[in-house]
Amino acid sequence: MQQERGKRERILEAAQSVFARKGYYLSKIEEIAELAGVGKGTVYEYFASKEELYKEMFKVILNRYTEYVMVEVTPEMTVKEWVRRLLEMHLRYMLENRQHMPTDFGDLGGMDTEILGWMYDMRKKSVERLVPVFQKGIERGELKDIDLELGANLLIGMMRGVTLPLMVEGDCGKPSQVAEAMTEILFHGTAR
Repeated sequence: MQQERGKRERILEAAQSVFARKGYYLSKIEEIAELAGVGKGTVYEYFASKEELYKEMFKVILNRYTEYVMVEVTPEMTVKEWVRRLLEMHLRYMLENRQHMPTDFGDLGGMDTEILGWMYDMRKKSVERLVPVFQKGIERGELKDIDLELGANLLIGMMRGVTLPLMVEGDCGKPSQVAEAMTEILFHGTAR
C-alpha cells in the first residue's frame, strides 16, 4: 500500500513540473509518466484522464498552500501584524514553490465547472477566514467600519496581484520587506 501511495505522489509531483513548464494543452501524459518513473498505463491506473490528473494536482497545490500560509490569530496580535505575516507567508510559499507553479494562468485547460466551482469555494473559505479577523479589528478600534467581505476580497486580490510577477521574475526582494510595504499600502493607502 505504501508503494502504491508513493507512485501516486510521484505522478502528482511530476504533473506539477510538467504542467507548470508546458501548460495544460502542451503537456503529455507520457512526459509526466517518464518524470515520475512509471509507465503511461500506471498514470491511468490512478487518474482516468489528463483532465482528472490536472484537477487533482491543482487541489493538492491549493491545499498545500492553504496549510502553509495559515496564520493563527493570537489575542495580542493586531490585524495589521496578522495581515503582514499572512502576506509574508504567501510570498515565501510562492518563491519556494515557483518551479511547480504555472506562469501561464491563461492556459486553464481542464478547468471545467467542477474545478472552477471548487476553486470558488476555496476562495469563499479564504474570505470566511479573513472576515472574523477584520471584524475583530473593527471591534478593537484598529480598523474603521468597512465592508468585511469587500476588505477580505481586496486582500486576496492584492495577494494574487503580486503572484504572477513573482512567478515570472522570480525575485521580489525579501518577503518580509515586501510584505511590510504591501501592508503599509493596504492600511495607509497611497494618498499623502
